[in-house]
Amino acid sequence: MKAFITGINGFTGRHLAKFLGQQNVRVTGADLKKSDYHQVDLTNKQAVAEILQQEQPDYIFHLASPVIRSDQLVDEALEKNLQVDLFGSVNLIEAAAKLKQKPKMLITGTAAEYDVEIKRARRETDNLRPNTSYGLSKMTQELISRQLCQSYEIPLVYTRSFLLIGPGQSQGFVITDWCRQIAAKEPLLKTGNLAIERDFTDVTDAVKAYWLLINKGKAGEVYNVCSGEKIQLKKIIDILRKIAGYEFKVKEDKTKFRNNDPQALWGDNGKIKALGWQPEISLEKSLKTIIENIV
Repeated sequence: MKAFITGINGFTGRHLAKFLGQQNVRVTGADLKKSDYHQVDLTNKQAVAEILQQEQPDYIFHLASPVIRSDQLVDEALEKNLQVDLFGSVNLIEAAAKLKQKPKMLITGTAAEYDVEIKRARRETDNLRPNTSYGLSKMTQELISRQLCQSYEIPLVYTRSFLLIGPGQSQGFVITDWCRQIAAKEPLLKTGNLAIERDFTDVTDAVKAYWLLINKGKAGEVYNVCSGEKIQLKKIIDILRKIAGYEFKVKEDKTKFRNNDPQALWGDNGKIKALGWQPEISLEKSLKTIIENIV
């Protein structure tokens, strides 16, 4: 069996490629960066079609996304996100539809698609009403990809993944940025709003969820990939204090606060748990692993 991963050199892509290799799945993929895999821009329709015809994968994991965040619903970030989330996804699906044997597909969405006014754990049946350009772009990707795959009779499973953490994540993500400061033994930890609550899942657990879903998930369905629990960011600071091994001060930087951030964002993972998945890596263990692997 062969798996094709878009964004294979990215944070989740690298972890998924490693995990699939351990399952004796042949792994290939594409990324914007030059590497041992295909270097391609997913907006290049012909190039995407040629690569898939060459590889003939049994599974396609579409992880590639610019993930450009902003405080606005419509701005330059929306246009940049849509280049891959919309047009790149359409190119990928149309290329997959022309293969000798149609592959199973998994496309990753985000919790940012949900209505921010919901005051409980988000369920897959809840309304989508994103308030950021990133969430709007991913919602567009979901609606288009699900419709296209249904038309082309491609078995697609779509996820709404909540916040993933783990070793190798790039800067600009709250947990990774804090862990970098701790690893550097910085005396002052600069943070954003510590009162908000979020749902974190280790990337190792997430890639196991993706493998389970592409094999056992129901075609055409959406699944939350999340811990199912919320934690206040202030409490994560308390865990980091135990791990750090030194004393540090904390300062909230008001310039890092986002006006459109929901107070609490967490998901209901009952649907994927019914398939046999559950998170195995504790938040403390995940934080330790991130710090230990920072170079």
